[in-house]
Amino acid sequence: MDEMATAKRWRCAGGHTLGVVTRDGDGVRHLLLYRHAVREREEVEVMAIVEGYVADVVCDVCGRVRTWVPGEEAMRRLLERGREG
Repeated sequence: MDEMATAKRWRCAGGHTLGVVTRDGDGVRHLLLYRHAVREREEVEVMAIVEGYVADVVCDVCGRVRTWVPGEEAMRRLLERGREG
């Protein structure tokens, strides 16, 4: 299945899209963080693909702030990688 077909919009409290949430083949959620917030269907530029924690993502349309917190599956993966290394 196409990863972007199951993407969910990640919005600020003002309703502006800051990025999209996808899952990789292992079920781990990732945030595709846009460089600029969008109001409608606009062309976007992905700034980062985030698996870990990101504080203070600021909407450049309305100024509201949101935090991305990794899911349990991402934390489990991180711990597994730490044991391997």
